[in-house]
Amino acid sequence: MPFILLEKFKQWFKANPLDAIFLAALGLVGLGTGLWASIIILDDAMITFRVAENLAYGQGFVYNFGERVQVTTTPLYTLILVPGVWLFGSAPRAALVLNIILSGLIAALAYDVGRRLSGRATGIGGALLLTLAPLLIIAFSMESYLYAALILASLDAYAARRWRIAGILVGLTALVRGDGVLLGACMLTYDFLVTRRLRWSLIIPAVTIPAGWYLFALLYYGSPFPATLKAKAAQGEFNWLGQRFADGFWAYWHEWIRENDYDLFYLFPILMLIGVVSLLWRERTWLILIARDILYVTAFVSLAVPAADWYYAPLMPGVALLTARGVQGISEVVAWLIRQAGRQSETLVAKLAHFVSVGIAIVLITILLKTLYPASKAIVQANPDWKAQVYPTAGRWIAQNTNTSARLATIDIGHLGYWSGRQIIDIVGLAQPDVAPHIAQGDFGYAIRHYQPELILIGYAWLPEVQAAPWFQENYVARRYFQFKALDAPLVLFSRRVGVKVQPATIPPEQIQPVAVDFNRQIRLTGYHLNQPLTPGGELKLTLFWQADAPIAVVFSVFVQLVGPANQILAQNDSKPQDGFYPTSSWQPGESIIDQHTFPLPGDISPGRYDLLVGFYEVENGQRLQILDDAGVFQSNYVRLSGIQVQAP
Repeated sequence: MPFILLEKFKQWFKANPLDAIFLAALGLVGLGTGLWASIIILDDAMITFRVAENLAYGQGFVYNFGERVQVTTTPLYTLILVPGVWLFGSAPRAALVLNIILSGLIAALAYDVGRRLSGRATGIGGALLLTLAPLLIIAFSMESYLYAALILASLDAYAARRWRIAGILVGLTALVRGDGVLLGACMLTYDFLVTRRLRWSLIIPAVTIPAGWYLFALLYYGSPFPATLKAKAAQGEFNWLGQRFADGFWAYWHEWIRENDYDLFYLFPILMLIGVVSLLWRERTWLILIARDILYVTAFVSLAVPAADWYYAPLMPGVALLTARGVQGISEVVAWLIRQAGRQSETLVAKLAHFVSVGIAIVLITILLKTLYPASKAIVQANPDWKAQVYPTAGRWIAQNTNTSARLATIDIGHLGYWSGRQIIDIVGLAQPDVAPHIAQGDFGYAIRHYQPELILIGYAWLPEVQAAPWFQENYVARRYFQFKALDAPLVLFSRRVGVKVQPATIPPEQIQPVAVDFNRQIRLTGYHLNQPLTPGGELKLTLFWQADAPIAVVFSVFVQLVGPANQILAQNDSKPQDGFYPTSSWQPGESIIDQHTFPLPGDISPGRYDLLVGFYEVENGQRLQILDDAGVFQSNYVRLSGIQVQAP
């Protein structure tokens, strides 16, 4: 089979050398643009990456392990990433490679579609404009590149009269995103109206492929539709972001116009209109793409969904190709006028007309590309965006310093869900379908009240009505603040008041003093760190590193005593671990706990060497936990940390 395909390609190349050159050159341009845009990693893409890795590692086609909720809206993209996970080690790497390849493929397909529908000028211009389209580039890490490639491939196959292949590609397009069914609806309708018959080789794969997925989704998830559809509709109903689909586009448009002194962006709608007029006479296949784009915009506007950067990318193939068709239309009119004015020397005039029309097309496409480049450059330079700068760091910290069983509630679940590895409670309802109706009513506290997550990460000024609510303040307390240059205010990690581990600030390993003390085969002290130097009236900060070795049913309190030569207590601190937030009864065998104790030194303490006594006692009766040696023989009920130096102020 590969040899047959290779032979067919050789035959095609010999018959169409110019097209082969254009395909290769434009493909390379597309690859270069993809490499340029590869720095973009949108937060929502990370949702799909987490699902892909769960599927790759046998944990199900799910976002939260054990919860059969259809969170990703792009099943085909997710499935394609799975072998990439096995090959490259992670979904983000797999997506990077895939989308760079698709960048080149999109350019080649745009050329071939434009060439088949109208001519090489439309193909070349459309491919170049599409590779530099800012609203495609901004969606680089999403499924948008696969979506655009399949839209173009479907049209290319249909224009080439490859009906079965076109049907398969249309069916696959519907698996990239649910709204991909619009392309199938338009193509099948057009085909029937033109031929007045049902072309089953086109219809069967176009219908059965998405139908098969929806049947699987119904059986696997209990619903054929992703939870995000309901959540986005609810967000749009409440309009919590203050910007819907149309508003988002106009925001971009006004930004581009403001930054362009000559308002050259107005050339695009003008040329698109000229393109539509030019093609209506004899190039009716264009109606599939035009009708599909009209239905797409109508659906998103009528659903009133919030604006998202990647929602506009599927429109870019139509915009780029129609704009290029307008350029070709102007060139054709100019060539016709020249030919009409010089009938007495048809050969010379024809050459002149061709030369002038090509020149006009080159000039117009160059102007359009120079108009697009600053907008695309600004998008690339703005990335990684603040979410990509902030959330991965916070997510990794949560993964390393909190309970593995803790559920994390947050608003942006992409980077945080992927890097934290925690079960996610989505405050705005993408991962929990029951949240959406409450969001539609403006109740952003429902997910927290209902699911009672152990951890919450939100911005300092976000959801003020939730943070100020008595029920929230009664149950949650701020445990850590994440400061980032990309944010004016910190992110705040809240936890439930009891039973949640949130480690204090990390101490470099080389500054930790290792020890090995066994408290009754239940808890081990593995190390400690003490701030230095200590001075009279200053603050003593002792960080203890515990290891839980067995289940602990008793609630212990930790005592830390600074003692003199005769064990007289000069200063003391008693508290449950982590200031009482993480009592020993919540510790799990095998986990490490960092426990910080801070207290002031007496102002009249004399400079010299002192000891610290550290141990546990039962909160109910004061009985101390015993320290055992390797043979299990009682040694003491406290550990002595010697050589604590207090210096003169």
